[in-house]
Amino acid sequence: MSEGLVYVGKVVQLDQIPDAHFIASATVVCGKGGKWRGIVRKDECSVGQECLVYLPDSVVPECDQMRFLEKYKWRVRMCKFRGAPSEVLIMPIPEYKIWEVVVGTDVTAACGVTRYFKPIPVHLQGLAKGQFPSFIPKTDELNYQRHGDLVEALHGKPYYITEKADGSSTTAYRYKGEFGICSRNLELVRDENNGYWQVAKKYSVEDNLPEGIALQWETCGPKIQGNPMGLKQGDGFAFSAYNIPEHRYLTMDEFLSLCHTIKFPTVRLIEVAPEFDKETVEKLGEGTYCNGKEREGVVVRSQGNQMGCSPVSFKVINLNYEK
Repeated sequence: MSEGLVYVGKVVQLDQIPDAHFIASATVVCGKGGKWRGIVRKDECSVGQECLVYLPDSVVPECDQMRFLEKYKWRVRMCKFRGAPSEVLIMPIPEYKIWEVVVGTDVTAACGVTRYFKPIPVHLQGLAKGQFPSFIPKTDELNYQRHGDLVEALHGKPYYITEKADGSSTTAYRYKGEFGICSRNLELVRDENNGYWQVAKKYSVEDNLPEGIALQWETCGPKIQGNPMGLKQGDGFAFSAYNIPEHRYLTMDEFLSLCHTIKFPTVRLIEVAPEFDKETVEKLGEGTYCNGKEREGVVVRSQGNQMGCSPVSFKVINLNYEK
C-alpha cells in the first residue's frame, strides 16, 4: 500500500519569521505522516490546534479555496517564504469534514488528492515489454521529514552523501542470461532511439554489467525535467546497484568499485565520513550543480547495509530549488 498524502496534523510549535507581520513558521506532527514545517497565517493558527497537512507532491482538486496553487499546476511542492521553510501545505480543518479528527489519520482519498509523478519525455517513453521486474526493488527515496527513524538510525554511523540528479529513473539488469532496461515502472522493448537504451549503449552496459547485478541510474539531459544540470546531451548517473541472487544492495565500496570497473559515471559524491550528525540534516540539501544552478537536493546513505539487505537511505530536498 502506498503512503498517504494528506493527514490530520497538530501544530506543536510556532516560530516568528523576521519582518513577516502576517505569517509564521509552524511545526506540525502527523503521526505516521511524519513531522514537517510549513507557513501559516498568524490569525488562523495556534499551538495545539489540529489542521490538515498536505505533503509534497500532493495534487489537489481545482477549487477556489486552493486557487493560490493554480500557478503550480495544483501541486504542493517544497519551497521557502522569506527564508522560512515551507515543506508542506497546512490548512484549517474544514467544517464539512466527513472523518474523525484524530492526529495521524490519512484523509488523502476524502480530500480527493492524487500524487504528482514526473512526466516522462516522449523520447524516453518507449514500448513496454512488461512490468518492472519483481526481483529488483524500485527506486524511491524517502523524505527524511516523514521517516525520522531513519535519521536516528544513521546518527553516529559511517555515511556518504551524493547529489540528487533530477532526471528519469532507469534500471539495467543482467539475470539468468537476460539483459533488460527499465523505466521507473516498466521494462522496455529494445529501442536504439530510446533515451534509456542510448545511455546503456553509450557505456556498453549490456557488455559490461556482471551477471546477477541491477544498476540503477538517473537519465538526465536536454528535454528531461528542464535539464537543470545544463547537459549538452543525454547521460546517466548511477546511484545504486543491487545483487539479485543475494537479495541485497551493494555497499558503498562495492558500488563505487563496480561503476569504476564498468566505467559508468556515478552521481556526484559530496561527502564521505565516519559519523553522521542528525542535527545537520536540514541544511544538507542546499547547494548547486556544477553549472551553478540550485540542485534538487541530496541523498544520504549508510556506507554498509545497516538494515539487513539495504542501507539506511533518505533524501533531503533543497528548498531553494525551483522548476
